[in-house]
Amino acid sequence: MRRTNNEIYRHVEDLTLENERLKKENSRLRKENRELKAENARLHKRIEILETTLETRIAKAVEEAVSKATEPLLAIIAEKDKEILRLKSQLNKDSSNSSKPTGNNGFKKVPNNREKSTNKQGGQHGHRGARFNIPKNLAELVEADRAEHIIVSEVDEGEPYVSDWVVDIKIVTVFTEYRRKPGKPPKIEYGIKIKVLAVYLSIMGLIAYKRLSEFFRELSGGLVTLSKGTIAEFNRSAAARITLEPSVQDLLNGAVVHVDDTQIKTSERPTQNGKLETAQNTTFNAYIRTYSNEKTTVLTAHPNKSEETINTDNILTQFHGIVSQDHEAKFYNFGNANATCCAHLTRELKGMAQLQMLEWATGVRSFFLEMNEHKLEDLRAGRTSCGSDSLRLFEEQYDEYVSSGYRRLGSMPQKTFGRDELRRMVARLEKHKDNYMLFMRNYKAPFTNNQAERDLRHCKTRQKVSGCFRSWQGVLDYCKIRSFLSTAKKRGQNLVDSLSGVFTISEPAGQ
Repeated sequence: MRRTNNEIYRHVEDLTLENERLKKENSRLRKENRELKAENARLHKRIEILETTLETRIAKAVEEAVSKATEPLLAIIAEKDKEILRLKSQLNKDSSNSSKPTGNNGFKKVPNNREKSTNKQGGQHGHRGARFNIPKNLAELVEADRAEHIIVSEVDEGEPYVSDWVVDIKIVTVFTEYRRKPGKPPKIEYGIKIKVLAVYLSIMGLIAYKRLSEFFRELSGGLVTLSKGTIAEFNRSAAARITLEPSVQDLLNGAVVHVDDTQIKTSERPTQNGKLETAQNTTFNAYIRTYSNEKTTVLTAHPNKSEETINTDNILTQFHGIVSQDHEAKFYNFGNANATCCAHLTRELKGMAQLQMLEWATGVRSFFLEMNEHKLEDLRAGRTSCGSDSLRLFEEQYDEYVSSGYRRLGSMPQKTFGRDELRRMVARLEKHKDNYMLFMRNYKAPFTNNQAERDLRHCKTRQKVSGCFRSWQGVLDYCKIRSFLSTAKKRGQNLVDSLSGVFTISEPAGQ
């Protein structure tokens, strides 16, 4: 069927309207699509922001949680590190970097504390060598019955010869019989030479009584068998004959007295009421003190080392010179001046530099060694005092080191490792400047107290070799005999002859 034109026109109009509607709908949908895309982009951006913020918050929360959990652990670790440093500092202390005595080193290998010398090895210029020679006064020694001269000749009388010598010692047990009229009961006793040898070997040779008894038995082929009690009696008898008053007077008349204490072990010691107490399954601590100079040694023994025992000795109480000591408070109360040992000081400063890592201590140590070298150069040049300009510069430098020590101390927080050591050292140097600078102000004052330590070293060696003292009387006898022999040795005297002279003195009454 064919459509009319009107129908066609109406159909076209409908299609046109529909097309317009569809265009509007399409435009709306495109607009809505754009809005949705924008919303989608906005949402994506928001999601990204939210994700970033969440990650940050989570990370921050985790960090805070970890920090909160580890903070006490880190504090504990810091305390442990500090304690480790302190313990390492204590363990690494020895006689080369602290005031600890060499006896406390144990099996630890301690480096030599002396500064390296520029001198070549071997004998130095001016050193007198020693050679094994026959004494020029051999005939006089033979006449004095101090030697024998035996000649074994392979040549006839008057022929030329060359002498080869063999030097030896002949040990013969001598039995001397003294015949007298009847009256007193007969007696037998040991002679002076046996007594002198026994005392010398027990005191100077550090041979225990039992081993010494065996030595005499072997030496004499069983003819001399000394008991331990007999040897102890020899020592007691020698000590009773020795008087130390001349030695004490020599000390009092000198310019310097070196003083120090050392600990010993003993099975017996006096109590406060004067009675003796005996240790049961243990030993007591006691102390031997030395008063000495380059020519004289006096040793005393006490159950403690208090200031009261110094008054009991009555040596420093009468002394009006320079007391050389190791920075012990009780000794500062005696003498006209105190020279505190700078060798101890430099060892402690070395320890502060090595163990507490304090550079300040290195500078102070070098300063003291420099002053000592200046003094030694003056003495070698014959000068007996430090120049006023040099002394003034040393005094100013000393004060500057004290001031710099306080400044360094002020920059260190409380409880910093090494702060207490620095605080104590700076305060000591400030308080005892007169004592530490005395060796420069007065050249009679020594740089070190090594003289006292040398005089006490024998006591520590004796304890290592022979063990503790068995009786308090043995301690007193040792101190008296050792004082006598040390003094004789310092004065170049023959120790055997000196002891022989002791036994020719009558024993004091009441002994």
